[in-house]
Amino acid sequence: MIALKKGSILVFDTNIFLKGIDFNFFKETIFTTPEIIDEIQVKRYKDKNRNIIHRIEVAVELGKLIIKEANENYINKVDEKSKLTGDINALSDADVNLIALALELMDTYNQEIVLYTNDYSMENLCSELKIKFMPMFKEGIKEKIFFEIYCPHCKTIFKPKDFNKICEMCGSKLKRRPLIKEKI
Repeated sequence: MIALKKGSILVFDTNIFLKGIDFNFFKETIFTTPEIIDEIQVKRYKDKNRNIIHRIEVAVELGKLIIKEANENYINKVDEKSKLTGDINALSDADVNLIALALELMDTYNQEIVLYTNDYSMENLCSELKIKFMPMFKEGIKEKIFFEIYCPHCKTIFKPKDFNKICEMCGSKLKRRPLIKEKI
């Protein structure tokens, strides 16, 4: 767990909002993307998340929460790096856009940027991109992992973008396994 510097900027993932956090607990400015808000407002969860959505609306009105779209250049950087780590197909578009926003904020503001997420693949990619991250109400990753995509049946190795596809050789669903681990 890292200690926040005064004047830090926080970036929140969907799973952090879904914890029902109180925005008044944080003195820092909080950013997120429209895609993250869309994940919270999904119709099937709208009734369940009504209080969370209300808190978000109030935080936006008070200027405590800023909803910002990530620049396409940063999205492309995150996509490229996720191919290298093997996280590409384990991340949603919302995840990629949020990491891209954190990267953009790092280049835009002369403040500490910390991305809050409970998603191990996001933490793994943030580690590779040198983005500070923190989990909330759980322990985060201890190692940066590069994944290999393989067929569990015929053992053929595939490219990271093929994760969750079907093996062309034997028809089994492709999986991923740790290839390289580095301590964080």
